[in-house]
Amino acid sequence: MDGQSDDDYMFSGRDLSSFSLAIMTAKSKTEAASIIQRFETTEEYVSDNFPDLAKQVADLPD
Repeated sequence: MDGQSDDDYMFSGRDLSSFSLAIMTAKSKTEAASIIQRFETTEEYVSDNFPDLAKQVADLPD
């Protein structure tokens, strides 16, 4: 094993780019939540690992 636990979820480079773009172009928190779900991750994971994207989501209108 390479030292990563099963709890660590890693996006591939392509997935991360697609995820970031989708979040950056979301028009509402509802849309962002749908994107997070579509990429099979959680808001908590995004908040912990991508604070800039999490702030962008927090700044979106409901």
